[in-house]
Amino acid sequence: MFESVVHHLQHLEFQWLWLWVLLPLPLLLRYLPKPPTSHHYSVRVPNLPYLLVDAPTISRATPGERRWMLLLWSLSWFCLVCAATRPQWIMPPASEEVSARDIVLVLDVSGSMATEDMQGSHGKLISRSVAMQNAVRQFIQDRKEDNIGLIVFGSKAYPFAPLSADHHVLLQRVNDLRPAMAGPQTSIGDAIGSTIKMYNSLASEGDESTDNERMVVLLTDGKDTASTLPPDVALRLARREHMIIHTIALAGGNQESINLPLLQKIARETGGTYHEVNGSEDSLQEVYQAINQLTPRKMKKTGWSYRQPLFMWPLGVALVGFGVMTFCLWSGRAKK
Repeated sequence: MFESVVHHLQHLEFQWLWLWVLLPLPLLLRYLPKPPTSHHYSVRVPNLPYLLVDAPTISRATPGERRWMLLLWSLSWFCLVCAATRPQWIMPPASEEVSARDIVLVLDVSGSMATEDMQGSHGKLISRSVAMQNAVRQFIQDRKEDNIGLIVFGSKAYPFAPLSADHHVLLQRVNDLRPAMAGPQTSIGDAIGSTIKMYNSLASEGDESTDNERMVVLLTDGKDTASTLPPDVALRLARREHMIIHTIALAGGNQESINLPLLQKIARETGGTYHEVNGSEDSLQEVYQAINQLTPRKMKKTGWSYRQPLFMWPLGVALVGFGVMTFCLWSGRAKK
C-alpha cells in the first residue's frame, strides 16, 4: 500500500514550490519581539461592581475550545499555503495513433493529358487529365491520415502542394489541375528531382517519416522531352535517397508515346511497382487501389500528458476554515 501511495504522489507537482517557506510564518510573527508596554493609568470607582451586575459578559473559551481553534487555524493556514503553491496532478501520457507515412504524388500535366481517349465510368470518353484527377481524389480519400504532397510536371516541374495531412486542401489542389499548366512537354527527370527536394526540405525541418521510406507515385503519358536533369541521373539520386517510386504509364490508346522501359527501370531499381493503364478510367483507379494496398499505413504512437490543477480544493478548505473561525469570534456566547 505504501508503494502505491508513493507511486501516486509521483504524479503530484507544485508549480511554485518555493512558497512552502511561508508555512512557519505565523510562528515567526508570534515570537517577534513585542513593542514596549506603555504606562496605563486607572481611576478607582468604588461602586463599579454594582453598576456591572446586569451587564453582559463574554465567556472565555475553554482549553478544549482553544485547542480546536488552534487546530482549525493551523489546518486553514496549511491549506492556504498549499493552494498558493499551485498543486497540479500530472496525468499519465496518453497514446494516440497517427500516420507516419509520407507519400508524394507526381502527376503529368503536359499538353497530351488533354487527349480524350479514356473510357469513363459512365461510358463516355473523357480526357486523361480528368481520369487522373478522379483516381487521385479517390486515392487521397483512402489515405485518410497520411501526409500527401503533389508535384506536377510538364515542360517544367514544381511542387503543387507540400506534404500535408490536410486532405481538404489537397483535394482542392487536385481540382485545380489542368493540361499544359506547366507547359506542353514532359520532364520526368526534373519531376523526380523536385520530389527529392521536397523530401529533403521535410528532413531538414526535423519532421521526417519514422520509417525513412520515401514513397512516390509517378504518373505520365509521355516520354521525357524537356528535363534539365537527365532521368538516369535523377534515378541514381532517388536510389541514394532511398526513395520507392511506383510508376504508372497512362498509355490511353497509344503506347508508342511513352518510354515504357524507363518507367519500368525506375520502378525496378527503386523497389517500386510498374503499372500500365490502357484506355479505361476504372483500370486507372484499380491501379491506385493496388498501390494503396502495397503501401499500408504505418502508425506511430505519440504520447502527451495533461496537467490537472488542484489548487481550488485546498483553497476551498482554507476559506471554510477561516470562515468558521470568524463566525465563532463574532458570535461568542454572552453571559448575562
